[in-house]
Amino acid sequence: MARLATREFGGRSRDLAPSEGHTAERLLLSAARLFWQNGYSATSVRELAAHLGIQKASLYHHIESKEDLLYKLSVASLKDIQTQARAALEAEGDPLLRLGALILAHVNSMSEEREMHATMLTELRSLSPKHRRDVISRRDAYEQLVESILKDCQEAGLIRADISSSLLARCLLNLLNWTIFWFDPDGEMAPHELASVFDSIFLRGILPSHFGEAGPLKTVDIRTLKPE
Repeated sequence: MARLATREFGGRSRDLAPSEGHTAERLLLSAARLFWQNGYSATSVRELAAHLGIQKASLYHHIESKEDLLYKLSVASLKDIQTQARAALEAEGDPLLRLGALILAHVNSMSEEREMHATMLTELRSLSPKHRRDVISRRDAYEQLVESILKDCQEAGLIRADISSSLLARCLLNLLNWTIFWFDPDGEMAPHELASVFDSIFLRGILPSHFGEAGPLKTVDIRTLKPE
């Protein structure tokens, strides 16, 4: 979590001093935990200060408001995902390997900072219009990165091209993001094992191999389906 100590606090982009950085890091952790457990609207600044063991007035040395803290937390979440993803991508050249590396990096990030990412995903509407636009812009930038990797795979003939890369990107991100609500990184399956399952499901589909290559995308009207 130390990587979160360098952030834009108080409108100043800088490296925080050790003690100040520690408080800022604890503030993000505490906010993520309380926002996730109680909800953003039900968590007061007084509760945040008490959780940190500091005076309420001291809290405003680091943030302008509770909403400002939610914004900083959301930005930290997206930066963490993107930083881990880009670092993983630098080590791979093959498009499919790059896609697999991104899936693993995303799952790792989600597993390490579950409460922070969960808050970012669920409290977007609690942000001010200005901050919401910025967070959405950052989120869209990461989505474009994912889409570009999928497009590279399509152009290389490695994955089916009858589905748009933008739709594939959104499907993949939906698959990855919502693991925070059910996956336990301390459970029987490790994050890298879950990433391997996602890689298999997303890249190869869920049909057995003897079904052969997938043909053109077909849709089913669920209204025509009848229970057994």
